[in-house]
Amino acid sequence: MKPAAPTPQYKTQGYGTQNAPGWIAVSRGAALGITFITTLNLLEVFAFNTSAVNNWLCNFRMITQPLSIALLTMLATATLMYSVKPALPVTVWMATLVLVTIVAVFSSWELWDITQRVPENLRQTAMSRPLGVLMLFAVAGMGILVGDSPSVSGKSSFLIIAGSSSLAVMGFVIVTLQSGSISDPIPSDVAPAILVLGCGVERDGTPSEALADRMATGNKLFLDGRGKLLLLSGGPSQGSVTESAAMKKLALAAGVPETRLLLDSAGISAADSIEYAAALPELQADRRIIVVSHWYQLARIRMLGRQAGLQVIAVQAEQQHALFSQNRLYAEEATAFLKTCCAPA
Repeated sequence: MKPAAPTPQYKTQGYGTQNAPGWIAVSRGAALGITFITTLNLLEVFAFNTSAVNNWLCNFRMITQPLSIALLTMLATATLMYSVKPALPVTVWMATLVLVTIVAVFSSWELWDITQRVPENLRQTAMSRPLGVLMLFAVAGMGILVGDSPSVSGKSSFLIIAGSSSLAVMGFVIVTLQSGSISDPIPSDVAPAILVLGCGVERDGTPSEALADRMATGNKLFLDGRGKLLLLSGGPSQGSVTESAAMKKLALAAGVPETRLLLDSAGISAADSIEYAAALPELQADRRIIVVSHWYQLARIRMLGRQAGLQVIAVQAEQQHALFSQNRLYAEEATAFLKTCCAPA
């Protein structure tokens, strides 16, 4: 008689310990990534008194600040518990599913809102973050849903958990940069100031093409009456001419009155420039400021403004020249954005 085929079993290692399916490790890593992101968001809320309602993951809209803080705290705790031990107690399991559902509902609401207010040619870009958040929570949620099932119990690879967690965090950074690359609507009334961020001057004092594009956009906004003051921020360059001095020449050539110009020659980074602007007397009563930079930097500018207590209206520079080494610039910006996220820690 032909022997019966052996029954398939999960691979074991060492003393018969069963290994969990690989996708459970990926799900646990995604949950750990959510824990990391949410914890940093909470630290920002407490360190800089920012909004927990309009948080990094979604906009809780009608929910109050204290309740939003509570939801984020419970979410960070629940996802951490699952990432450490997938078999959650029944009450914790139910609460975790409710929290995941709440974020999914508000992210879906954000997607619907985008379809209503964002022009069709920009919708795909604007949807990047809410879609990315939904995908992240779907991966974590699938594991949470069946985490206590005997069929998926067992050890998971630490390397897979760590790798998927890192991918979750970097994926969140990338989709946030992508969706944040769209300019904000410019207010109908005049803002106290327009800030143009410097980005390079040649040794002979000639502004880089990227800087010329930023200044052209900033000058136009000022001359159109969008701001009362034009703040030019840029530090030392390769030669003796600072970025802010080169920017001043471009502003004067465009017809901006010198009395309406303010130079920040110590602005060696976007963070320094935003910090300088936040301390200006002109912005103490009205905290709005229009900030001009290139598309890849707008998301971080909003976060820096949020942490400085400013209401940033981020405007993308109208590019008349090609941006070279865009992949390198994007990679550097992703690193800088993650560093800004970690600032409260």
